[in-house]
Amino acid sequence: MTTTSVSAEPLSSSYLSSYSSSSSFQNFNRRPSIYGTEDRVILDIGSLYIKCGFSGESSPRHLVPTWSCLGKSRDADGEIIRVDEELTELYDLDIMAKGHLDQIEERLKRLLHDIYFRLLLTDPKTRKVILCESPLSPIVIKQMIARLLFDYFQVPSISFVPTHLMALFTTGLTTGLIIDCGHLETSVLPIYVSRPLIPYISTTPLSGKSLTGRLQSLLYEHGRFIPPSNLHLSLAPQSTIPKTLLTTELLEDIKTRVLFCSPLMINQEKGQSTVDAYKTFSTATDLYYPISLPDGTRANLLIPGWIRERAAEILFEGDEDEPSIPQSILNSLLRVQPDLRKPLISSLLLIGGTSLLPGFQSRLKHELLRIMRDPEDYEKRKYQPLLRLHKFIRFIDNPEEKGAGRVFMNNVRGWIGGSLVGSMKISGEEITKDKFPSGITDWSIGNWSPIMEKDTNHSTISTANHHIMQNHK
Repeated sequence: MTTTSVSAEPLSSSYLSSYSSSSSFQNFNRRPSIYGTEDRVILDIGSLYIKCGFSGESSPRHLVPTWSCLGKSRDADGEIIRVDEELTELYDLDIMAKGHLDQIEERLKRLLHDIYFRLLLTDPKTRKVILCESPLSPIVIKQMIARLLFDYFQVPSISFVPTHLMALFTTGLTTGLIIDCGHLETSVLPIYVSRPLIPYISTTPLSGKSLTGRLQSLLYEHGRFIPPSNLHLSLAPQSTIPKTLLTTELLEDIKTRVLFCSPLMINQEKGQSTVDAYKTFSTATDLYYPISLPDGTRANLLIPGWIRERAAEILFEGDEDEPSIPQSILNSLLRVQPDLRKPLISSLLLIGGTSLLPGFQSRLKHELLRIMRDPEDYEKRKYQPLLRLHKFIRFIDNPEEKGAGRVFMNNVRGWIGGSLVGSMKISGEEITKDKFPSGITDWSIGNWSPIMEKDTNHSTISTANHHIMQNHK
């Protein structure tokens, strides 16, 4: 059996190392805005991470985990000690059923306070805010964020912009099919001439959270725990993984460091179990993964290679209730008008952290081609109008194509688009504190289209995108 060992240390759980900064702490001198006003603060608040920075910049300054907070304890020198909470989502899809809105609001207040006064080092009263949001973001979360920003931080105004459209702007295009593979869900939204076609959106719960759950179950059943020992790893005693060992944070670390999508699809034989099929169609090596135990000693996990390669299969295994990601793409295309299908399938764009899995885009294309070229009976009946479009499948910003390759990472594309429109002053309707009590305007019901019709066109977006790419370089 061939095995590999992870050479780098696992990610630290300390608060300071939880923050990922794209720029030096010394580089905080703000350039003067070409409009004579302060650059806007761009926020992309997700369930696991908050991306924050200023308009006109090519990447967010910080990616803040939502499970982090400031501790109240002090050391001998009187300095505040930063600590981490257990990894939990800021909110869930069934937020109204679970309740706990007061606790979510308190966590969000602490996070935003830390972002403004520790990370961005700016006065919130002097800077307008652009919030990048998902079209399916719970309205109670939007209201909570707006209330905090107006009442607690006293920001001048807030603009809500759609993440999918912002991500498309980073490519210089105004038409495309945006696949957002996030933590809680995967959403597919068609956009035509800068207009998000909300009625045709397609979603599935198969996402990063589903992948974490599949990884946990496979490791408990088939992974091995190697306790601290002076013996070589191949000779050391092994046991099943203790139930309390695989924390959510450890699973996220394993998922981002060692998993990948296999380019080979599984042809499961009749009567063959799913696990046997995974093992048969796998070529990956087993891997020793170092971990730290609560008592400070070092141990290892033996992760079978087929788990590394096939855990992500859950994203491509769907049914009527929970369609796979390829099925969600085709479902969205089925809903749009026939003359829009070809330009949309020719401009597929992946965003979201889950789409950063190595091999994900290639595997997704193979799955789409398989359905459209060699469909099963029920797929042929359902997707008959789409089967002839297989030769037009094309991904925007494909790293496998010749040229510059991928310029912006999938998990920050929405934020970068918000930075782009913020620098161009076309961020849509601005909500001030005076207008806030009357409710939050939803861009998805027609408030975004007139702004785009008046202020944007293909050449404008392309020119501005060229400018921000130059800053990125």
